[in-house]
Amino acid sequence: MKALFFILVSTILISGCSRSEKGLATVEIGMSKTDVSAIVGEPAKKNIINQTEIWDYTDSSRTIVFRKDTVYAIMNSPRARIDSMDVWLDSTGSNVKKGLNKIGDKLENAGDKIKNTVRRDSAKAE
Repeated sequence: MKALFFILVSTILISGCSRSEKGLATVEIGMSKTDVSAIVGEPAKKNIINQTEIWDYTDSSRTIVFRKDTVYAIMNSPRARIDSMDVWLDSTGSNVKKGLNKIGDKLENAGDKIKNTVRRDSAKAE
């Protein structure tokens, strides 16, 4: 009886894992979170970084990266995950730096305009 129970439980667990991996294989870039959830269910872990959400399916060593609620990348191994995250972090850092430089330039230009206006108005008042 115990052997039969063990076989039954093992079969259920194995079929559950293989179904998930088959489901993960059908996930494609551009799918919505709703589509992915319907195919493979909820992930073991979710992380959110700015507008990026990372769903980690640890049982199958796969990670799905969403940007603006659609699949942006699918990573299939721990090494691929690390490499992709490194590239993403580098490009994000560069984009943030560029954005901050643009903001700094705009603030500097606004400051110059204010100074010039104050000088002009002061000259008129004298």
